[in-house]
Amino acid sequence: MQYNIADGMWYDQFDNYDRFVGWMQRQQVDVAAFCETATHWNAEQQSLPTDDSTRYLPSHLQELSSRWGHPYVALGAFQDNYPVAVTSRFEPELIRPLGGDSLSHGALHVKIRGINYVVVHLWPQRYSLQDKDKSRSDNLGDTTRVREIRHILHETLLNPRFADETYWVMLGDFNSLSPVDSTRYSPQPDYGIHRLVRRYYPCDAVAHFHPGAFVPSETRNRKRIDYVYCSEAMSRRLIGAETLDDDFTREASDHKPTLVLFNN
Repeated sequence: MQYNIADGMWYDQFDNYDRFVGWMQRQQVDVAAFCETATHWNAEQQSLPTDDSTRYLPSHLQELSSRWGHPYVALGAFQDNYPVAVTSRFEPELIRPLGGDSLSHGALHVKIRGINYVVVHLWPQRYSLQDKDKSRSDNLGDTTRVREIRHILHETLLNPRFADETYWVMLGDFNSLSPVDSTRYSPQPDYGIHRLVRRYYPCDAVAHFHPGAFVPSETRNRKRIDYVYCSEAMSRRLIGAETLDDDFTREASDHKPTLVLFNN
């Protein structure tokens, strides 16, 4: 499953995360990939935390995930307030946080039971990462996202170190639109990010199981910006995919989670 939990699941942070934990227990997933796993917002005071000591996540993520049966945690590069993470029933064979100046929120490469998961959270703005403290009007946000994807690809699937690996899943919040959904958008956006991803991850899991249908991942139901992509070898193990739309997911975040099933 992939899920952008919005500022460290701020929706449930003052309820001991009981609703979130109960919901996760019902899903019974083996591996969960999360975006925005840092407590970044005080919903009661409508303000940011004053210092890191007041944040429950990400430092207590293992404590939280153990409540839904995931004793293992891998955290991506924590270089801003929106790190990605993976929790799992199974111990990872490889954990590689990906960060640096080439990435905005960072990324994460985790190998679990022979499968390489690459969790991404791409730059969300219309302006570029390099322009964020200047005019904020250069309209190069898509250029930033393409650079991020190129960097992540070269660090993971295209890295000679992993030349013998065939099972790959890239998942997360891409903050961009896919040409698969082009009939829903006018004017047409830049689809370069997804055209590049699909060269190496040809299977869009949700689109594969919902051909011709628009399955939004925003709770406002306007766009699909969250994806699970599979390499060709991994796509042959794919047996189901759906976006989870229920009473909890409509309230807990501005994103809906995606549940994907693979055979063993």
